[in-house]
Amino acid sequence: MSLSLDDGQTQGCLSKTHDSPPNHRISHYARFFLKGLLFFFIYSLLTTGPPKLEAAEIPGESTAPIHLTSDRLQYFKEKNLYLAQGDTVVEQGPMRLEADMVRFNEKTRQLSGMGRIHFFDGENKIDADRIEINIDTKLGFLSNGKLFLKENNYYIEGKEIIRHADDQLEVSEGSFTACDCQENPAWRIRANNLDLTVDEYLVAKHTRFYIKDVPFFYLPYFIYPAKRDRQTGLLVPRIGYSSQHGFRYKQDLFIALNDHQDATIAIEHRGDKGEGLGLQYRYILSKKGQGELNAEFFKDNEDKVDRWQVQLRHQQQFSSRVQGKIDLKYQSETSNLRELSDRTNDRAQQNIESNVSLTYQGESSYAYLLARYTQDLTQPTNSTTAQRLPEIGYSLIEYRPGNSPVYLNFDTTAVNFWNEAGLNLQRVDLYPKLAMPLRLFQGATLTPWVGFRETWYQHGQQSDEAISREILPVGITFDGQGTALWGETRQIIQGALYYEHIDVQDGDDLVQIDILDAVHDRQNITATLVQRFIHKDALGNLEEKAALRFTESYHLDTIPTASDENRRFSDLRTELTLRPWSALSLRVDAFYHLYQGQLTSISTDLGLALGPYLHLTVGQRSTQGDSVPIKGDLFNPYYLGDRETVTPEMDFWSGEVALNTPWGIRYVNRVHYDSKQNEMVEIDHLVEYHAQCWGIGFSYIEFHDRNEFSFVLTLKGLGELGSL
Repeated sequence: MSLSLDDGQTQGCLSKTHDSPPNHRISHYARFFLKGLLFFFIYSLLTTGPPKLEAAEIPGESTAPIHLTSDRLQYFKEKNLYLAQGDTVVEQGPMRLEADMVRFNEKTRQLSGMGRIHFFDGENKIDADRIEINIDTKLGFLSNGKLFLKENNYYIEGKEIIRHADDQLEVSEGSFTACDCQENPAWRIRANNLDLTVDEYLVAKHTRFYIKDVPFFYLPYFIYPAKRDRQTGLLVPRIGYSSQHGFRYKQDLFIALNDHQDATIAIEHRGDKGEGLGLQYRYILSKKGQGELNAEFFKDNEDKVDRWQVQLRHQQQFSSRVQGKIDLKYQSETSNLRELSDRTNDRAQQNIESNVSLTYQGESSYAYLLARYTQDLTQPTNSTTAQRLPEIGYSLIEYRPGNSPVYLNFDTTAVNFWNEAGLNLQRVDLYPKLAMPLRLFQGATLTPWVGFRETWYQHGQQSDEAISREILPVGITFDGQGTALWGETRQIIQGALYYEHIDVQDGDDLVQIDILDAVHDRQNITATLVQRFIHKDALGNLEEKAALRFTESYHLDTIPTASDENRRFSDLRTELTLRPWSALSLRVDAFYHLYQGQLTSISTDLGLALGPYLHLTVGQRSTQGDSVPIKGDLFNPYYLGDRETVTPEMDFWSGEVALNTPWGIRYVNRVHYDSKQNEMVEIDHLVEYHAQCWGIGFSYIEFHDRNEFSFVLTLKGLGELGSL
């Protein structure tokens, strides 16, 4: 027998032995309860917020029609009882309820469903042997219930699932997994009893973790957050082992202060090395302001010293053009990173900077106010490091007065330099520059320019009189471009000649703090030539396949920084970029000494990707111990005439091989090798396996002074448990 209901109007017939009831109530209330129960499970177990369910609707007022079919459909008026028996199907939109029998008492508002109960809501599914529910309070239970939640591939089972209150659920003899194979999943969590309270916790008693059918470990009491909002609680501990210091353990406590603030307190044990305590505090003041505070303390038993470090970051957007930033860092010992960090980049860091800035970005102007404190990590003390407290600057970029052919650039800065050793120096720099581009012919431009740079110095209390330095820079720039088309590949040749005459008046007795103080007389020509190949693929996307640039400077007078005045040519700089195929890339930056006939510096990076299975990268950095060119100066970014001494000689290699197999196994090997010292600085080995619902990874890291072993275990749906 079938019954189709649309807008509350009966579309069929009932058994002739009974009065005609509004039978669509049965399907509607069953659908409403099961939908609410399903959403409740989604909310609690996926830690998302509770769905916003609509209020109970008057039967028949739903916009979607309700269809009910059954072998036999009856209504007992004396008992206010509705009974549907035999292959009962209730459908409304994407929802479908199947059961052997459905009973509903209109007076007690109790609904019962028995025998092979299946409920579908899109791709989510509930199976049960029996349902008992009050359609008004939505309280009741499922017997032998099974839930499948498609979004996260969750499978939940329970001998009895009881809803005690709107925000409380109890599952007896329950289990949970995210594995597809339900007969014998890769892992499963079983518990005698699970109590779930909305916006609080899922509490499991007598919890067993199974791998296949084998119990792996037991927890008498297990708590898991079950809410959308962040919640205070212990995070997964991090575990490791060091060959030098022994067992390592770190435990974090997360504290959800409110919707816009949180904190994390960490305790750490590093074996014989010592113990530490950390604090992280994060906040959001508004959409335009947020920040973070990190503080760490470590009692170093090995070096007999208390180590601490602090970092504060804040960003504030005052308007579309005005922005403020705070980035403060300080370490109590310059050796903190070398002693405590596991990252090679941190251990090699030479300084840290603290900055407080306020910036303004206009259409053609830029202004800033800056305070900078630099901590030199290569020196035992920081007393001789010059600090910028504060600095103010303003720039006008390519400003064209009216229709004039002349363009104006203007830069000015004012800095107060200070250090603990007694440095107290104020410097004001003023640099206007005029340029007049002249187009000679197609693709060629000649630009003469002239400037005037005035710098004033005041040595605080050491002198009542300020000293000044004048710089008269003039120059001419010629640049041109030509193109050629080779099928879908465009060849672009760009060249430029820079002539500069920098006349420095006085300044020999100045304190050398940065590159502005080190400017000297020079008259030189710098040439740069680049050839690029741009390819258009079948989709019209442009990609640079190759680029080759040569740059060199020639001095027309004496080279102040060279030991031999006859060496007027700088090193020849060669920059090469190759990407002939998407799988292969190569970058080279090399300097060749024309007089010594050897490379003074070379950096190389090679990358190879063979589909998704093999990735290879190799990097090399080599520098001679004599001296290397400085790349650019205040007047020309391509200028190569000046040199700086680099000691000691360096030849460093790094490489990485990543192998991904179709079977979920991944192997990564990273190597850092110092060929000059003939020493392996670091070797990393990583093996990972990822299955449908779980993964495991092992890593073994060889530092130059110790070895580290770690592991990570990932269970889909529960997160990951791992090491440092």
